[in-house]
Amino acid sequence: MLVLATLVLAIAVVPTPSPAPVETAPRSPVSVVATASKTEVTVGETFTVDLKATGPAGTTFAFAGEAANDAFELRTPPAIAGASPAPAPETGAHRYEAAVYALGEAEVPPIPVRYRLADGTEGEASSGAVPLKVASLLPKDPQAQKLADVRGPAPVAIGRAFWVTLGAALVLAAALVAWLVRRRGRREAPPAVAVPELLPDAEALRALDALAAAGLLPRGEYRSFYIRLAAVAKRYLERRLGAPVLEMTTAETLAFLRGYAHGGEVLPVVRDVAEAADRIKFARGQGLTQEAERHLAAVRALVPALETRLRPAVAEPAGEGKAA
Repeated sequence: MLVLATLVLAIAVVPTPSPAPVETAPRSPVSVVATASKTEVTVGETFTVDLKATGPAGTTFAFAGEAANDAFELRTPPAIAGASPAPAPETGAHRYEAAVYALGEAEVPPIPVRYRLADGTEGEASSGAVPLKVASLLPKDPQAQKLADVRGPAPVAIGRAFWVTLGAALVLAAALVAWLVRRRGRREAPPAVAVPELLPDAEALRALDALAAAGLLPRGEYRSFYIRLAAVAKRYLERRLGAPVLEMTTAETLAFLRGYAHGGEVLPVVRDVAEAADRIKFARGQGLTQEAERHLAAVRALVPALETRLRPAVAEPAGEGKAA
């Protein structure tokens, strides 16, 4: 019995082996938080996204300038020409302008931030996604989205005054016709000469030359200049691409060019000019002559560049062969 008790006690005090340690990914010393100014927006509506990165003392941060895909656009807002300089942003803080071009549920994607610690260690941290709800520009009430019924004309009573006025008008019309007949007999007007319509590129370049010669920039009339410049660019794209660009808003024009085969090549110029025109027209921004001349030159270069892209390739004539 004593031996059996000793054996049981020995078994009870044998230590249980501890489980093997589980390796975990090292936690990033930097955290990034994204905050949107709105979580419910409409298609193409501009809103802001504030990014805040925090880390150990002495950490420096580098923020991306812009990011875009088919349904989302994120970029650093440009400085307004002539405006007073904005205060320096808080360390680790950055603000973006954003816009969404798709309906339904969307999100601000994770935004990466590069960092460098005080000891020289470099890395990258990202913010979490911010969910968004994108609404249509149409009214929320289904009844308000329907076309209004067209009612029949209301009956109008015709009195004596109407017949007197009608008779006087007929007499005057007859007298005018007789005078025109006599005048035509005295001098036959020369036939009108039909003027052929200019091609889209020729019309656009002529309109740009007229805008440059109008003298708007020396007089500081930036608002009139940008209205005419944007109209010339949109009319050229409408005639050349066969789309109602003149009736589109800035957001609709940019969305259309993103889906067009060669739209990506002209998109930066159109977006730059449209943003400058919107700042001048709606925000009452102060324009600069040098910047306006640069936009004029950019639109002028856009026309032949797009013509070259759209012009079909011409096969070179076959050679006659080398002389014997």
